[in-house]
Amino acid sequence: MSSETGLALRGENLSKKYRIYAHPRDRLFQALWRSKQTRYQEFWALHSLDIELKRGRTLGIVGRNGSGKSTLLQLICGTLTPTTGSVETHGRIGALLELGSGFNPEFSGRENVYLNASLLGLRRSEIDQQMDNILAFADIGDFIDQPVKTYSSGMAVRLAFGVQAHINPDLLVVDEALAVGDELFQKKCYAYIEKLKDNGTSILLVTHSCPQIIQHCDEALLIHKGRARMLGKPSTVTVIYQRLINAPDDEWDQAIEEQHRRTAGPHQEERGVENHGPIEGNNPAVPALPAKAESVETNEAWLDANLRPASTVVYPDLGARIEELRIQRLSGEEVNHIPYGESFSLSFDYFASEELKDVSMGYHIASNSGLRISGQNHPCGEDSIAHIGAGALWTVTFYVRGSLWPGLYFIGGGLWVMGPKGQQYVHRVIDFKALRVLTTTTINATGACNLSLKPPEIRLSRPGQLDPSVAGT
Repeated sequence: MSSETGLALRGENLSKKYRIYAHPRDRLFQALWRSKQTRYQEFWALHSLDIELKRGRTLGIVGRNGSGKSTLLQLICGTLTPTTGSVETHGRIGALLELGSGFNPEFSGRENVYLNASLLGLRRSEIDQQMDNILAFADIGDFIDQPVKTYSSGMAVRLAFGVQAHINPDLLVVDEALAVGDELFQKKCYAYIEKLKDNGTSILLVTHSCPQIIQHCDEALLIHKGRARMLGKPSTVTVIYQRLINAPDDEWDQAIEEQHRRTAGPHQEERGVENHGPIEGNNPAVPALPAKAESVETNEAWLDANLRPASTVVYPDLGARIEELRIQRLSGEEVNHIPYGESFSLSFDYFASEELKDVSMGYHIASNSGLRISGQNHPCGEDSIAHIGAGALWTVTFYVRGSLWPGLYFIGGGLWVMGPKGQQYVHRVIDFKALRVLTTTTINATGACNLSLKPPEIRLSRPGQLDPSVAGT
């Protein structure tokens, strides 16, 4: 592609079809008697998708597992051949598609650097010139001269990213590869991605992290079941994605069409992606989306009945139990998706099948890694409720400040009594309900939650030595 077009990438009518055989022998029969009988089923991983990316821009791609994101990236990088359509790229492509892809496990890290960079078109002199920068970025020490098969997953991705980033690519493609790295290395990688972007590199980023999409991408593309469903502002596309991520497939078309119809107006900023319908009559047509739609409201919250933890544990009850938990806005609306910064309440319903004495209740909020972030007991401290009679029904509502960073959280609770041997649980639930905190703006999250009380203040001890005004305001 000519650089005069200003495009790093253009893909037109991209589709990918696979043949699925029920048994290996069917593949042989199909090859021998091709015209006699069809012994396979067609599976379309991607449907008639168009994509463009300008130089120096970053496009984030989101979608559920199996939606076709990785297939699209492999078509762009040339590791797969499209069934229909074509891809044009301008300049050198760097790609992190799969962990360790392009590495020979028997070769040392240093040998793989030369091998990988050579395959990407660099001369040995260019590799020698960049070697110190690659090794410094990967920071794997003496392991650079050890076989790659001895590397941990984190070490492998460090070396792979170091190579791809330092070949000065015109287009960098990253497919979830950074998810295995630690937080410090991820921060280092994204800082380097911003540097590449400033130097004119175009970037395709696939990740399930909506905050990363919002922070690093100029646009976002939502893909579902191999079809491009929405292209627009990262904040808008990620909100739609989070709304539909747990919805059954048959609800996607109706929900997206309804969203576009609800938000369509004269000042339209987002655009749906036209659905090209079935390919060769194999797939049912889906209603085409409007050409554009206005940005969704970023302060909305909602209840998604399909957002249910798969890790729920309910312990046996020993005289009482937790009946229900409702996550609510302070206005009383029940939700499980809520904007970042908005406070909420947790209302637990309890039932006592036996008489209880010295009773306490509590909850905890845990991250998706299981880290207990916060919690509260009632009554507080060493106090307890002296007596609860058999057959009693009651509710305790806890109020939670909106300090959780955007992400997915799991809420559990407990009910216990103080006995001769100390605290004894009557009932416990783990990962009872899930709560997703939404992100709609760039947030530089540090730590597990936001504990800031108000904006920081600056005081000048020597006036005139420092200009306290904020750059860009």
